Amino acid sequence: MITPEQIRKLDELFPVLKQIPETDRQTIFSAGHIVVLPNEQMLMKQNQECQFIPMVISGKLRIFKLSPNGREMTLYRIGPGETCLISIACQIKGDDFPAMAQVEGKTQLFMVPSFVCHSVLVNNLAWKDFIITSLYGHLTEVMETLEAVAFDRTDRRLILWLLEKTRDKAATISSTHEEIAVELGTAREVVSRLLGDLKNKGIVALGRGKITITDPVQLKRLAED
Repeated sequence: MITPEQIRKLDELFPVLKQIPETDRQTIFSAGHIVVLPNEQMLMKQNQECQFIPMVISGKLRIFKLSPNGREMTLYRIGPGETCLISIACQIKGDDFPAMAQVEGKTQLFMVPSFVCHSVLVNNLAWKDFIITSLYGHLTEVMETLEAVAFDRTDRRLILWLLEKTRDKAATISSTHEEIAVELGTAREVVSRLLGDLKNKGIVALGRGKITITDPVQLKRLAED
């Protein structure tokens, strides 16, 4: 059983819980438990059985696919006040988890057993509205990712990623070329080559695990070309 303070925090992050009948709330809070996971801890692996529905209290979950040759592609992220829709869908269909879920930063989750989530929440209209709204948001995010990979040049996607991380200002990003490749759905060698081109143009400076934007004006101009 979680503490009253934890329940207040969950109600704050997930207002939908306050719209559930009190008896059902007690069932959820009695069956669920809080876990705290360290940075980069794997929560779910591909083809693993979905036994719990995670509700994010703090930190983030990254949902990604892993190719046979080991390349990763981020689909979307789940932050505070959000839950894993893939886990819910797997529980409903009886399927195993089709992707990977990894925490980013120290992450606190409220883990609700799948069978409890199904038996208590499946017929609750407020919960269904919450799921549909969440599904739309994540579906839009996935569509944007697929659109970028399919239709946008990798060099432009890298430039836009750099601008987003630095908010169009001169700043330093702590990230490896491999991590950027994962975000963009490409190979590390491609990212290294493109960053090398930007370095030769005097737009960025490269260090070990760091990228410094030295000319954000020119970088933004490239994005607009």
